[in-house]
Amino acid sequence: MNKNNAVRRWLVVVGLAMAAAAGAVHAEDSGAVSRMWLAEVTPAQDQAFREGIKTYAQCLHQHGARQTVWAWSAQTGDVGRYAFVVDAKTWAGLDFMDPADKGCDPVFNASVLPHTGKWTSWVAERMPKLSHMAADGEAVPAFAYVYYVRIKPGYGPALMQAMEKYASAARSSKWQGQWFVRQNSGGGRGMSDFSIIWPNASWAEIGKEPNPSLKAMMEKVYGKAQAAAIRKQFMDAIAEQWDGVWRASKELSYIPAS
Repeated sequence: MNKNNAVRRWLVVVGLAMAAAAGAVHAEDSGAVSRMWLAEVTPAQDQAFREGIKTYAQCLHQHGARQTVWAWSAQTGDVGRYAFVVDAKTWAGLDFMDPADKGCDPVFNASVLPHTGKWTSWVAERMPKLSHMAADGEAVPAFAYVYYVRIKPGYGPALMQAMEKYASAARSSKWQGQWFVRQNSGGGRGMSDFSIIWPNASWAEIGKEPNPSLKAMMEKVYGKAQAAAIRKQFMDAIAEQWDGVWRASKELSYIPAS
């Protein structure tokens, strides 16, 4: 049974479908730090790009690169997009420069760059207090349903407070739905402030509802009036939102030899 879809559907209904303000609440509650890259690829270049990434991964293996790079492909929206995630664990971890990267730069420049139109990069930090994941939730899922949120100036604390109440209610009631939140930094103009991510095993799982619904769970924990107030606080903080489905691509990922 899907544990996440009702969250998505309810958020669509209430208007989420889900920077100075985000920076102001760069929280005490911080988790794993990741470096993110987004590549935009035209249909005519897609196959060459994929082969180029595989060639680059072979070079990383030959040079003994130590950092895992997980690859994702967009399944909805502008589908000519690939995301690459490197878990640096901490902000200090972003300073690590793997010698293998320098050794393989010529391969990347020759095999990958000619087949991309644009690269975007940012840093994403998990927010554990705003998230609700099972103990084994660190495994990479087959699919990720993602809501991207840009918040109104000054509304960062209000949004995070509302999200923390959702997560607290889900934990206390042992609700089946799972999600985690990332705060995004450094992505430039138009970047989202937060990403809310629901892991799923399949499209079939994305299409099923958990029981009880998110709304019912919140009303049971807080009562109808307070649940409605939390929902309004959440909605009022949002300036813009968009969403998308991503699929993990192991063949385009780089996993160091054990």
